[in-house]
Amino acid sequence: MSKKRTLVKNLKSILNTIQKPARYIGGEINSVIKEHKTGRVSIALAYPDIYEVGMSYLGLKILYHMLNDRPDVVCERFFAPELDMEQALINHGEKLFSLETKKPIYQFDIVGFSLSYELTFVNVLNMMQLSGITLLNSERKEDEPLIIAGGSCAFNPEPMSDFIDVFFIGDAEETLNEFLDEYMRLKGVTRNRKELLLKLSRLKGIYIPSLYSAKYETGYFAGLSPIAGIEGAPKFIEKGLVKDLNSAYYPVKQIIPFINIVHDRIAVEVMRGCPNMCRFCQAGMINYPVRLRKPDTVREICQRSYEHTGEEQISLLSLSSINYPYLTDLVKNLNQDFNGLGVGISIPSLRIDEKFYSLPEVISAIRKAGLTFAPESASDAIRVALKKDISMDVLHSSVTAAYKHGWQRVKLYFMVGFPALNNNGEDEVESIIALANKISFLKKSVSNSSAEVKVSVNPFIPKPHTPLQWFGMEEPDILETKRHRFKESGSKKVSFDFHDIRKSMLEAAFARGDRRLGKVIHSAVSRGVKTSGSEEYFDFPLWEDIFDKEGFSIKKLATHDYPITTPLPWDHISSGVTKEYLASEFLKSGFTQNI
Repeated sequence: MSKKRTLVKNLKSILNTIQKPARYIGGEINSVIKEHKTGRVSIALAYPDIYEVGMSYLGLKILYHMLNDRPDVVCERFFAPELDMEQALINHGEKLFSLETKKPIYQFDIVGFSLSYELTFVNVLNMMQLSGITLLNSERKEDEPLIIAGGSCAFNPEPMSDFIDVFFIGDAEETLNEFLDEYMRLKGVTRNRKELLLKLSRLKGIYIPSLYSAKYETGYFAGLSPIAGIEGAPKFIEKGLVKDLNSAYYPVKQIIPFINIVHDRIAVEVMRGCPNMCRFCQAGMINYPVRLRKPDTVREICQRSYEHTGEEQISLLSLSSINYPYLTDLVKNLNQDFNGLGVGISIPSLRIDEKFYSLPEVISAIRKAGLTFAPESASDAIRVALKKDISMDVLHSSVTAAYKHGWQRVKLYFMVGFPALNNNGEDEVESIIALANKISFLKKSVSNSSAEVKVSVNPFIPKPHTPLQWFGMEEPDILETKRHRFKESGSKKVSFDFHDIRKSMLEAAFARGDRRLGKVIHSAVSRGVKTSGSEEYFDFPLWEDIFDKEGFSIKKLATHDYPITTPLPWDHISSGVTKEYLASEFLKSGFTQNI
C-alpha cells in the first residue's frame, strides 16, 4: 500500500449528490490544519457514528486538541458516513478521508476510535473497510496504520480484539502522550510491527490483544494469558488515571460546527467518578476514584471557552452533580460572570433532593422545559439492593418544589428486569405506573392541572466491572410482556417509552462477550450490516442469523448468569475497583441467581 499522499479527486462531485455535505467538508472555526511533514506523526481520530453524534462527544474534542497542541503530531477527524455518502465514495472509487485535509485515512500513521457504545462496533469495521485498511490485525501489513481504540467499551476489549492493535484502558489524557513519545522513539529502531507492539505493551494503560491467547472449556471462556514465549506482556492491565482533574488537559478553543449537533454547548466536567457507586453502574466503577475540578478552574475554563466559541449554553458535567460540593456557589458565580451575555448554565445530571431544588441559584440553572429524575426502581427493596439511596418521600418533595418553581413537565428514568430478591413479591410494572401517575397528580397541589410525565423504561443490562456483572438479563418474553403493559397504561398526561428489547439484548451480548465474538462482528460487516445503533438500519433477525451461523445465541449470551467463581472475559483489565470488592457487593445486594 503506497504512502504517497493522494487527496480526494472527486470531492465536489460527491458532495453535490448527498444530504448534509457539511458533515464532510471540515473547515469549521477552531479546527486545526497542519502540514503533514517528516518528523510528525499523523493521527486520524474517529467516532464510529455520524458527525452530529461524534462532534458532541467531549472525549474526542479533548484528544483532538490535545494532540494538535503537540508540534510533532498532526491530528485530523473522520466520522461514520451516512449511506448516501458511503455509496457515493464507492461509486467514485474513493476511500474514506479526513475532514481537515481530505487525506485518505489509510495514509495516516495511526487511526484511533472512541468506543462508547457496543452497537457501534460494526461501524468501526465498516469505516476501516471504506478506508482500505485490513480488518484483521493478524493480516495487517507493515505499512498500514496502527489501529488504536479507547473508551468505556475498552474495559471489555475482547469482542474487538481481532481488529484493534492497541487498546487504551482508562483516561487517555494520562497515557496517550507517553504512548506517542515511545511510539516515535521506537518507530525507527524496531524491526517490525510485532516487535513495536510488544515494546509498547509495557506502558501503563496499554493492552495489546495480539499478545494474548484465550482458552475455553466446554464452550465457555476459561481464561486469558500472554502467549507462550512472549516476555514482557503484563498479565493484568492497569488503567490510566488522571489523578488531578485541575491539571488535566481541557480545550478552550473548541471546534464550532456548521450544522446543529446533538449537544451544541460548552461542556465542562466538574467531577470525574461518582461517590454513590450504585451496583448496576459501570461508569461509577471504571471512573473510580472521585476527582474534583476546583470552582475557580471551572470558571476560568468557561470564560475562556466562551471567548473562543461564543456558545450560549454551558453544561456542568458529572455522573452526579449534586455530589459536587461547590455546585451552588459555582452556579451563582457563573451566572454573575455571564450576566447580560445571554449564556445559560445547565446541570444535566442531578439526584433527588428536595433541599437542592429549593436553592434559587441551582433552580435557575435547570431548564424549565423539563426536569429529569432517575429513581431506577419504584421498589424500595430493589433500590436498596442497587445501592440507589433515594427516598420516594424525597422524590415527591423534590417534584413538588420543582412545580412551585414553574416546571410543567417531568421525565422519569426506570429500569426493569433486575434479578430476583428473596421474599420480594412486588409487581415492578404496577409500582412504576402508580408512581408516575402520582408524580403527575402532585402538580395539583400548586395548580389546577396535573403535570405531563414522560417515563423512559430500559431493561437492566449487566455490564463488566460492576457488582451485577455476574447476572444475566431478564428473559426477552418476560420483558416484552412488561413493555406491553406499560404501553397499555399510557394516558394523555403520563406516557411510557420502553427501549428496544432486541437492541438491549444485542448490547448485553457484546458487553459480556469474549474474543470469539470477533467472528460475529466480522461476519456482520461482510453481510452489509450498517449503523446498528440506528433504528432505521437495525435488523435483529439478520443479527440472530449471523450469531447462529457462528455458533452463538444472542439470548443465551445476554441472559445467562455467570457463577461468581468463574473467569470473566475482562478479568485481565483493571478498573481500579477490585474483583473482591465487586464480589462482596454482589453478595450484599441480596439478588439471587438462576444457577
